[in-house]
Amino acid sequence: MAADFHIISLTLHIGLVAALWRILLPALRRESLGESRIELLVRVLRVYNPVQIGLLGILTLTGASRITDLKALHGASYAGEFGSALAVKLLLAFFVIMLGTWQCMGIAHRFVRLHESPEGVTAEGAGAVVRKLERSSVVMLVFLAATVWAGLSM
Repeated sequence: MAADFHIISLTLHIGLVAALWRILLPALRRESLGESRIELLVRVLRVYNPVQIGLLGILTLTGASRITDLKALHGASYAGEFGSALAVKLLLAFFVIMLGTWQCMGIAHRFVRLHESPEGVTAEGAGAVVRKLERSSVVMLVFLAATVWAGLSM
């Protein structure tokens, strides 16, 4: 059951990051970031942030549950069979979690809070956030692909 949730949440997470990167952000970059486009970005990020963090949490918990199940199934031979592949996958997963947290809390959440502040957001500031989100999404998708590849070798 945990393996099913792991695959479902992984698929949703990859789709979420890919949709941000390939659908929303290019649409925002086509023209100057006027107030209506900034409002759209803020509305999307208010949903994106908790969904992405939630999916990362589900991935972490279901992955840990799966490791526990594999240890119980394979006993003493577990480390020999899965040790090095698991170490690579966990290292890559660590980077996915750090990137996702930075993207949500370090970029997107700060942008939303700044938008809500009396200072507000300038078009240049919004453009910088869009560029950071694009770059971080690409890096995240690369690490996600590498993590999936490592997981398939287990």
